[in-house]
Amino acid sequence: MIVANDAATELRPIGAVGREVGLTPRAIRYYEEMGLLRPAVRVKGADRLFDASDRQRLHEIKRLREVIGFSLAEIAEILDTDTIREHLRSRFQATSDPTIRVQVLREAIVLGERRLGIVERKLGQVEALRLEEQARLDRIRALLAEEQSRGEAKPVVSGSAAQ
Repeated sequence: MIVANDAATELRPIGAVGREVGLTPRAIRYYEEMGLLRPAVRVKGADRLFDASDRQRLHEIKRLREVIGFSLAEIAEILDTDTIREHLRSRFQATSDPTIRVQVLREAIVLGERRLGIVERKLGQVEALRLEEQARLDRIRALLAEEQSRGEAKPVVSGSAAQ
């Protein structure tokens, strides 16, 4: 393992990163192929090496994919906005000029609205699915009630008439 001076710059191979993040090396390579991740170091003929920012990005990809259920396209869009947000943060911190800082904050608001739009679209999709499932469940309950009322409405056949 190649290690720099501190844990933040420690480079780890794909297997170790996969165990840490809870992803298979295959999934990590797939995310790399899809352009969601670029390992810190890739030596020809050697394993990919990942730094702390790569590991953080993988945690975020996993969270967006598994917990929230975003598609890879939605994840790519969110990760793109993360890069832009970091750039805006750097620009804001690099100046004390109020005009520039106001402009950066306006850009950050537009970016935040874009990110919120992505989340709201996903919530709309989830809500539509929830409503479909609720409607199915309501239909099944109505059928059950109908069947139960039919069973109760049938005349009771006495034992002697049934023979």
